[in-house]
Amino acid sequence: MKIKSFGCSFIFGSELADADNAQPSQLTWPALLAQHAKSDYECHAWPGSGNLQILEQILNQAAASESAIFVIGWTWIDRFDYYQSKSDLQPWKTIMPVNEDDTARIYYRDLHSEYRDKFTNLSYVKLAVDTLTQKQIPFLMTYMDELLFDQRWNISAAVTDLQEYTHPYMIKFDGMTFLDWSRKNGYPETQLWHPLEAAHAAAADKLIQSYNLV
Repeated sequence: MKIKSFGCSFIFGSELADADNAQPSQLTWPALLAQHAKSDYECHAWPGSGNLQILEQILNQAAASESAIFVIGWTWIDRFDYYQSKSDLQPWKTIMPVNEDDTARIYYRDLHSEYRDKFTNLSYVKLAVDTLTQKQIPFLMTYMDELLFDQRWNISAAVTDLQEYTHPYMIKFDGMTFLDWSRKNGYPETQLWHPLEAAHAAAADKLIQSYNLV
């Protein structure tokens, strides 16, 4: 069965040895899971994307009739996706806190809130879970941002209910996100926080051994 992956640069494999701006790496942990399973591999992740863009890719691929296992890495919840133009090669644009243009400054100054981040991103995750379950598509799901399940601040009954609904579907690495786990184990990473090949290889081995995934 084919393996399809979804996420941001950590699933795309930015800064790994075999990746470039348009070509995803075959050295990421999802790609290595596919190699271990002797499965075809398709990467639908895109560097810098937010979770709305990730969700759209999941739903697009879920609408296809072919059999596949979905591997999903949700990204940081403070990214904001918007759709700019159908004519563009990459019509989705993403605002991130590191951006310094006028649009980003206005968004994070006047419109952004952690509560909205939690509520909307958890809603995206729930929609993905429900769609894949309804369509009987097997999936593995993880995430990068611990704020997604934080219950100390900026919560409501709706947020906590969504957290409790979606959290059981998440796989972690010794109780941590991939990045935190990589750092705890001392694997090399780039200045842009991307763990390198050794971390991806170890992560794939851990998932294979811990969950008997493939």
